[in-house]
Amino acid sequence: MTAVQLSNRMHVAICLRELRTRLGVTQKALAMDMRTTPKIVSRWETGKEPLSTEQTKDLCMALKCTTDQLFGHKKRTGHELNNYSPNCGENIRYGTFKIKTTVGTRKYPINECARSLILGQLKLLYNSRSRNKNRNWIHFLTLNNKIVAVNPNYIQSVELIGDDVVAMPQYYRPELYRAFDDWETTKVPEKVKTECEIIIAEIGEEEAMRMVSYVRVTYKNGQDEWNFLDDGSAATFFELEAAAFNVFPCTFAEVEEEGYYRARYANLDHVAVMEVPRDRYHKLTRNRPTARRGRTTPLSDSSS
Repeated sequence: MTAVQLSNRMHVAICLRELRTRLGVTQKALAMDMRTTPKIVSRWETGKEPLSTEQTKDLCMALKCTTDQLFGHKKRTGHELNNYSPNCGENIRYGTFKIKTTVGTRKYPINECARSLILGQLKLLYNSRSRNKNRNWIHFLTLNNKIVAVNPNYIQSVELIGDDVVAMPQYYRPELYRAFDDWETTKVPEKVKTECEIIIAEIGEEEAMRMVSYVRVTYKNGQDEWNFLDDGSAATFFELEAAAFNVFPCTFAEVEEEGYYRARYANLDHVAVMEVPRDRYHKLTRNRPTARRGRTTPLSDSSS
C-alpha cells in the first residue's frame, strides 16, 4: 500500500466514525445494520480494513449520507472553516460523560481532549481533598456547544463511557450552533439554514435559542434559571475561568445584568451546575487578554 492510499483510507475512517457518532449509533448497532461484526466496524474506523464498493453503498444508506460525505470530499464554506482542530484530541470523539448529582443525572457528549482533562481534574481533587476548603469545580467543553462547570459538593458519582459501549447524546455540527446564534445578524448559507429549520421543527424555537444564547444555572434544590449570555455575565464566567474555577466559599457571581437598572448574582455555594453556550462565550470574550487565563486550557478554544 502506498502512503497516499494509506492516507486516503485513514481519512475515510475518520469520516466514518464522525458520521456514526453524530447519529448517536454504536459500532454494535451499525454492525447489525451492515450484517457484520463490531470488530469489522472497528477495523473500518481505524483504517485497518478497506471498504468494498458494496459496503460503501450500504454504509451510506445506514448513515444517511452521500459518498462524498463518507469520503470527506465536501467543500467547506466560510461558516465551516472553524471546525474541530487536531489539538489535544479535539477531533477525536470519545463518548459520554455521565454525572450523577443531588439534583439529577446529566449526560454530555465529549471528545478525547475533554476526557483527558476531566481525569486530570478528578486526580487533582483527590490529591487536594484534605488541604483546602475551596474546591476546583469540574469544568469541561462538550460537543453540543456547552462549557459545563459542576460543583463537586453536589456530585455523587461520575462515569466516562466510550461510544462503543453506549451511543453518545445527540449533538450538531459546530456551524449549526454558530448559525443559530448569528441568525439575526449574518446571512446563513441556504443549506445550513434548511438544517437549522429542521432542528427547530424537532426541538422548538425556544430550546434552539437556549442552547446557543442562554446560561443554565441549576441550584442545589433543583431549580433552573435561564439567563441570556451578554457581556456582563460573560465577564463573570471569564473571571471564574481565569481562576480555573477554584471557587472560594460564599462567592457571588453575576449571572444576569441589564445595565444600571438590574443585576442578579448567584451564591455559588448553592449552585450545583452551570452550562454556558460555548460559541457565544468565546465570541464575547475573544478580545480579553489571554494572559489572565493562566492555566485554563480546559475552557480555551484553540480552534477560534
